[in-house]
Amino acid sequence: MLTRHNLAFARLALSAKPSQVRRLSTATWRNPSPSEFTVSETTGFLPRHDPLPMLPSYFESLEELLHEMPISKGDGTYGLLHSGRFGERIERELPHYDVGFIFDSRILSALYRDYTFLASAYLLEPCDIQFRLARNYGLARRMLPANIAEPLETIAARLNARPYLEHSMSFTFYNYRRKDSSQPLTPDNIEPIRRFSGCDAEHSYIVGHVAAAQRTGSMVSAALEILGSVRTGNRSAFDKALRQYTGAMAQVNDILSQTLKNTSEYASFRTFLNGCNQPMFSNGVLYENTGPLGVGQQPRHYLGVAQSSNPIASLGTHLFQLSNLSPRGTLPCASAKDGVDSLRPENYQSFLAHINAESRVLGVQTFALGSPASSVEYMAALDQVLAYRYRQWANLRDSIPLQSSGKSAAFRDYFDVQTRHVRDVAELVSRTHANTDTELLTPEHRAHAEAMVHRAEMVRRSLNRIITDPETAPLAMSMIAY
Repeated sequence: MLTRHNLAFARLALSAKPSQVRRLSTATWRNPSPSEFTVSETTGFLPRHDPLPMLPSYFESLEELLHEMPISKGDGTYGLLHSGRFGERIERELPHYDVGFIFDSRILSALYRDYTFLASAYLLEPCDIQFRLARNYGLARRMLPANIAEPLETIAARLNARPYLEHSMSFTFYNYRRKDSSQPLTPDNIEPIRRFSGCDAEHSYIVGHVAAAQRTGSMVSAALEILGSVRTGNRSAFDKALRQYTGAMAQVNDILSQTLKNTSEYASFRTFLNGCNQPMFSNGVLYENTGPLGVGQQPRHYLGVAQSSNPIASLGTHLFQLSNLSPRGTLPCASAKDGVDSLRPENYQSFLAHINAESRVLGVQTFALGSPASSVEYMAALDQVLAYRYRQWANLRDSIPLQSSGKSAAFRDYFDVQTRHVRDVAELVSRTHANTDTELLTPEHRAHAEAMVHRAEMVRRSLNRIITDPETAPLAMSMIAY
């Protein structure tokens, strides 16, 4: 039956015009799914359309709860999470919405964003209160109620996603609106749609990652061209594609350096980014009334945004064969099958798996070392990957309380793996320089290579000291002078 709400959904779906997305320049990979999250040379890792900033009127009560949710609402008043009243309002006031008739990808994507925000806020609200009181997390709620769990399960299944907060589909790339719809996605033209804490650091985190992702179309194009040029043995095209990748990555790093401020405030929202595989969930989460009989009540143990990374990091890891640098094992994103990449949108998974497989088969690293000029271009790309990874690492360090304030053993192990990986990327830059016949370089290339290896050595020595003594102060980004 076509109700007025169904009619409103139909009109909204018909009004959505797809952006003009340029096809990828290779016949070896195509987006397998016609979802909002395609990978293209135009939009990169951003969705095909700007996210829906508000849900249709059918979800009025859900929209109202999301508006009232943040710790600080941005208008000088406090929201439900500030006083710990969010959970009881969810249990008392959130309708059990029927989402079975919704198939439009934009509406499904907006609902996925909003229900995953609800789920994290509901489950982790007690941890946030405990953290603000005593700087430890305590225990999260164990059961996700059916009025969140059942609609979220349906929505996630239609998007081939997992029913838990995800970096791109929930927290960043589908969580922005343009202040002026006619203007590009610059930091001053972006504002988040949903927030947990409402603090400036959360705002800058979301805005910075969206603005940086605007440059990923060029990175996608360059990555495919790098693989294609290795496949055909075209060294000039290879060097050109590396320069394109490096330039786009430098823009990403520049945007993040300008926007990611006040990282010490990350703790005000990072609680809500934890997965239900973390210690505050003693045995995972139960999704009420979901799954086949006898299956739905099995505990879920999902990784969270705080334990993952965005696809920009994974692209560099796979393209330049960085996943197995550390002797202690691979990074969480290293396995496109069962690592962090498996949690991403379906098209991301396919694209990153393709990059990973092709880079290994073709031997991008080996090809890069076949010419001094190519080696320097490869070093320049690694130099920007190192800058990105070091910033991620430094922000992670700043956002977590010291061990004396409750840092878990699981986090210490995770942090140690990240530290060693960044250190090993720095060592790879130095090894690449050592294996390059610098006498064959132009004076300009030689000076550039020496500057890059100097930065890498500063990072390597600093991180080696931190591995030995975790309380050692890290290098500031300004000291590395990217």
